[in-house]
Amino acid sequence: MADTELAQSLEQQETVPVPRKTTQWWRRVLGLVWDSVEGDARNRRYVQKLDSFLFSYICLGYFIKYLDQQNYSNAFVSGMKEDLHLYGNQRNWLGTWFNLGIIIGTVPSQMIQLKYIRPSYWIPACELTWSVLVMAMAGAKNVETLYALRFFVGLFEACSFPAYAALLGGWYGPNELTKRVAIFEQTSSIASMFSGYLQAALYKGMNGKGGLAGWRWLFIMDGVISIPIAVWGVFAIPDLPHTTKAFYWTGDDKAYGVQRIEKIGRGPPRPLTWRVIKRVFLNWRLWAFIAPYTFVAESSTGTNYFNLWLKSSGWSVVQTNLLPTAGSAVSVVAAFIFGIIADRTGQRLSMTIVIQLLMFVSNVLLSVWHIPKGALMFANYLAFVGAAAQPIIIAWGHELNGADPNLRQLLVATGNMFTYTFSTFLPLYVFPTYDAPHYKYGYQILILFGVLAIASALVLEWQERHERPKSRHLLGTVDEVAEESRPETGVDLGGTSKDIKLGAEGVVLASDKV
Repeated sequence: MADTELAQSLEQQETVPVPRKTTQWWRRVLGLVWDSVEGDARNRRYVQKLDSFLFSYICLGYFIKYLDQQNYSNAFVSGMKEDLHLYGNQRNWLGTWFNLGIIIGTVPSQMIQLKYIRPSYWIPACELTWSVLVMAMAGAKNVETLYALRFFVGLFEACSFPAYAALLGGWYGPNELTKRVAIFEQTSSIASMFSGYLQAALYKGMNGKGGLAGWRWLFIMDGVISIPIAVWGVFAIPDLPHTTKAFYWTGDDKAYGVQRIEKIGRGPPRPLTWRVIKRVFLNWRLWAFIAPYTFVAESSTGTNYFNLWLKSSGWSVVQTNLLPTAGSAVSVVAAFIFGIIADRTGQRLSMTIVIQLLMFVSNVLLSVWHIPKGALMFANYLAFVGAAAQPIIIAWGHELNGADPNLRQLLVATGNMFTYTFSTFLPLYVFPTYDAPHYKYGYQILILFGVLAIASALVLEWQERHERPKSRHLLGTVDEVAEESRPETGVDLGGTSKDIKLGAEGVVLASDKV
């Protein structure tokens, strides 16, 4: 009955334009920052429910993912190096083995979710597994054990980031997506801050308790924090609008969600076959996305070596863990501000260029190196702004390729494979631990990545400008698609009219060219 009433309501709305109600002034003000407080009441309730379950879980999930990924760095400067007699490049190899697990697991994990197991089952299962493996690191007696455990932690963590990005891209509209990707990504910065605070507290309060060093307690506590969040994921993840069985959606909600997402050109899931896989990986749009995704990620990796400079400069263990947390706060603020601007204006290229120019300043200062200590501190903190670029690229890629669900699902997974490949081998040669904290070529290479990031972002801009007029010509035979895309139909599509029109037109492009 509810589905029939919804269909009748939508049919009436398509023929009779619905006057836009005057929005209360305080909603308009808050709406500049957060979209679900203004606009159509029905859409507000829907997006608020989506935020309460899916988005909040994704933020928590990525928090524990990054907490469990980066904790070894805090442990290294808090006694692990001395207790396990680590030397040379072994710190970098701990990162390398983790990255190898990510590289091997990331694309197969997405394919498993597309073909065999729902994300609501697969992601929590992986989270539970890697949480147990992280706790096992507390018992490591040598670096070889840590290498093995780090590899398998990476293998199971490979499912998370691409899946979170694909879920957000499958539910949210164009003017909703960038800021949410930015916030969920920046839970990694919050995790880094939390890990520093937690390690500092454990070093002071738990070091030696139960016969365990403070750095071992860090791995145990991280696992304890992670397991309940993984269990919650089974209930919070709604899969995708066309396949959802989430307990918190009514039948009316499900129908509304499908209508909402289809009107911005997001296609339903399609069976994954070898023919589809071949088509996706031979599609130039995939590679047009991967290049800027990889280069913006790599251009800001200098932040990984901040704590090594602090330790070599004589800061205490507690200070070495706490000072980088201010940089994480810079990342959070920058990503949120740039994400809001990108969503409100659609100026994704401009935002990417501004961020890379700031990265250029940071990496030039760090390349020169022999400058006042205050300038080095400023350059290290400025480098954290680079984290704001990747959410913009992710949202941009999802909008440009939303009509092909298989391509969209594999965008970030494939991009992650490349970024982690760079992160696996690059530090061994351009950021060797034995050169720390002053590297001969490291920051110069990051300058090159920044230039390549801008150049490859120009290709995405060309794709958007080139395909929009072409798709308008193709729409001459499918006027009904464009008609359904108009925001005045009464269904809030989560995007500006410009973005929505492009999304609907993407349906034609997908069938014509992909």
